[in-house]
Amino acid sequence: MRQIQAGRLLVLWILGLSSTLSAASDKEFRNRYIAEVNGQTWVLNLDSRRSFASMISAKLQMGDALNRMILLGNIDEGLITGTYKPLRVSAMADEKIFTLQWIDDRSVRLTLDGANALARHGITLRADANVNPVDDALVGRWYSDVTPGIDAQNPYMGQQWSIQFQDDGSLCEDSRRVDSRQPPQDYSPCEQGSKHLWKAENGKIHIADDNGNWSLKFDYRLMGGRLVVSYPDGQRRIASRPDQRLSAQ
Repeated sequence: MRQIQAGRLLVLWILGLSSTLSAASDKEFRNRYIAEVNGQTWVLNLDSRRSFASMISAKLQMGDALNRMILLGNIDEGLITGTYKPLRVSAMADEKIFTLQWIDDRSVRLTLDGANALARHGITLRADANVNPVDDALVGRWYSDVTPGIDAQNPYMGQQWSIQFQDDGSLCEDSRRVDSRQPPQDYSPCEQGSKHLWKAENGKIHIADDNGNWSLKFDYRLMGGRLVVSYPDGQRRIASRPDQRLSAQ
């Protein structure tokens, strides 16, 4: 009788294990994901040679080769949770928490506890080389300071440049006349401005023409919450988000 009960327990345990493994594999992770973060290319490589189906290890390169992390976690229904630490440190280094959420067949969202604000909020990485890499830190609307003196008849009239980066890979850009005496307005450059596909690669923004040909638009840096843009001809612009501009008044 005891042998029969033990056999039933073994069968139930095997069935339970099988259901756990199948649940873990419902949403398959790719071996390599890429994202642009603050002008740097992040590469996440997941180890496909796993000893256990419910566990996974990965290496994250955050820009340069010296800034690399090792991640080790458990996978369950499209979510990997675990700890990470720098790759080249002592075994006693503090480990911090990470999560890797499966979004769809081509993308994941990585959250790193204890990292910069952007990584703590979550970074979307993509596996499809045909999907244009976008820098999540740029997504949203940006406005330059008003450039006065564009109208000799009206010295208060100025020009303001605005740009809107969208996470679907599209970009809107607009320059309009504004009254420098008026408080800053929050508007979308997509209302009237030109629209292009964009991608970010190592601190450079490229846009595509109607034929799908890519060209350099400008170099960019994020400094103190402001976007610094440098064009190939030497022109330079500094922009900020609408909430920063309004709070500065």
